[in-house]
Amino acid sequence: MAYLRNPSTIGELRDAAGKRLLGRMSSDATALTLVQAQELFEELEVHQIELELQNEHLNAARAQLEMALNQSSELYDFAPVGILSLDQTGAIAKLNLAGASLLGGERARLLGSRLGLYISDEERPVFAAMLERCAKSGDVQGCELSLKRQGRLITHVQIKIAPLGDGLGWQVILMDVTDRRQMEAQLRASEERWKLALEAAGDGVWDWNVQTGEVVYSMRFGQLFGFADDEYGHHIEDKTRRIHPDDKPRVIADLQAHLSGHSASYVNEHRGQCKDGSWKWVLSRGTVVSRSEDGKPLRMIGTHVDITHRKQIEEALRVASRFQQAVFDSLAAQIAVLDRRGLVLQTNAAWRQYAIDNGLADAPCFVGGNYLEALDCITGKDQETVLAASAGIASVIAGELAHFQLPQPFFAPSDKRWFILKVTAVHDAAERIVVSHEDVTGIKTAELASLTLANIDTLTGALSRRNFLNLAEHEMARSTRYELPLMVLMLDLDHFKLINDCSGHAAGDVVLQGFVRTVSAVLRESDLIGRIGGEEFAVLLPNTALEGGCALAQRIIDSVRASPVEIDGERIPYTVSVGAACLTTETSFSALLGVADVALYRAKHSGRDRLEVGLQ
Repeated sequence: MAYLRNPSTIGELRDAAGKRLLGRMSSDATALTLVQAQELFEELEVHQIELELQNEHLNAARAQLEMALNQSSELYDFAPVGILSLDQTGAIAKLNLAGASLLGGERARLLGSRLGLYISDEERPVFAAMLERCAKSGDVQGCELSLKRQGRLITHVQIKIAPLGDGLGWQVILMDVTDRRQMEAQLRASEERWKLALEAAGDGVWDWNVQTGEVVYSMRFGQLFGFADDEYGHHIEDKTRRIHPDDKPRVIADLQAHLSGHSASYVNEHRGQCKDGSWKWVLSRGTVVSRSEDGKPLRMIGTHVDITHRKQIEEALRVASRFQQAVFDSLAAQIAVLDRRGLVLQTNAAWRQYAIDNGLADAPCFVGGNYLEALDCITGKDQETVLAASAGIASVIAGELAHFQLPQPFFAPSDKRWFILKVTAVHDAAERIVVSHEDVTGIKTAELASLTLANIDTLTGALSRRNFLNLAEHEMARSTRYELPLMVLMLDLDHFKLINDCSGHAAGDVVLQGFVRTVSAVLRESDLIGRIGGEEFAVLLPNTALEGGCALAQRIIDSVRASPVEIDGERIPYTVSVGAACLTTETSFSALLGVADVALYRAKHSGRDRLEVGLQ
């Protein structure tokens, strides 16, 4: 396209003006006066200056216009979108480099060809209809079409068509959207695979438009509740109205917490109503995948998983646990279940009641704490018992023993009770063990009573003959080893047969009991008294020399003489004869006792109520 130019010099302008003047001059022109000619020259000079100024402005405007045209051409050619001009037939009259690239050819070869030839065969009628509507209505038309090269689909474009006016053709804008379409296709494929995977896993999928309340449910979602396709509904209300009334407040609260951004995801277990009216437990999970600029939720996607079987198993486990606890609580023994670290996991009623009765209920070591610390409290810090129990528990946990039991019952001083401690492995994955405390106080009391009968004279409370002789042998061995003094006294009540004959055997028993009480009051804590025969007793005086032993024996004689027994208001006096022996060269206690017995025989024959010392 050519543009008109102003003359570049004053000479060119003057020549052009002279030529135009000759054409305008008439033959009847009159001569001017000098003044008129002078005025005319001045006027011409002013016009000359005005023309120069106008020429300068025109040159500047021409330069700006040429620059704008160059910039427009550059923008047109290097625009990121394709720009085409079509004539009335739809042929390409003009296009930029981006347009040529999208059409897949050189610009020179593309000029004059019809744009419709580059549209995919399936969409070519759509393009033709757009041209027609645009020409008739004068409005801009747009859509997305596919372009092809050599018969193959190569790219997707967004097309905008605007009329040029006066039937001159159309202006077309092409924007490449291939990448976006591919990403959308990949996203759809990924979402489809995700949905198929969830469907295959048995999960129901829901896609919720939060703004409209519309929900798209997968086929598996409806099947979970026994519904056929499209029977379940298409709105969020179709889902919420089928939630169990007891679960609905919790479901709504969890959902609102996620929608408001207070929780990272939505997770909830609740019951949903099936088509037949029954209830099914489901695990519902979801997340907001789209929010508006101000943070409002727009779209949320989630799943439903049938967990009815799991819930049934959990309920069965709860029932089994309650049954186990009932069995535990029915046992009289105190039972605690420990983990492999020795911490108390579970106890029965007897264990808890014992803690309450003995002020241990608030002790952290007794309930939920370390068992060995609890045992330390129960035994009153009996370290021997605690260490033995610790070793036994460790052996059971290590699998060295299937069961462990303390060899002897342990004693609880707080309530003076005896318990058997047993440890049994549970053999489960948690490696738990069961510890039981079985109350054997009655058995232990009977055992101690039996032991007392064997070691103590039941009538007088003195040591039995056998127990006294055993203890005396040990004491004599100790005295011999450490060269300590030792004395033994043989005591015999004088004329005891006469007391039985005159006052009766019951009175004789009372005299024997009173005698032991009187002698015990004189003896030291380390001294021992035993009943050797009917009215015959022996006293062992450890670490006692001859002089001290004789003095103590005389005190016994004096105390007995001064302590008559009163029976039914009758005073019965009695005396005792004593034979003493001091350890020298004897090698056995029976030998030493024989020396004292000989001394006692002399005391009896020397008038009784006296002391005689054995001669070595």
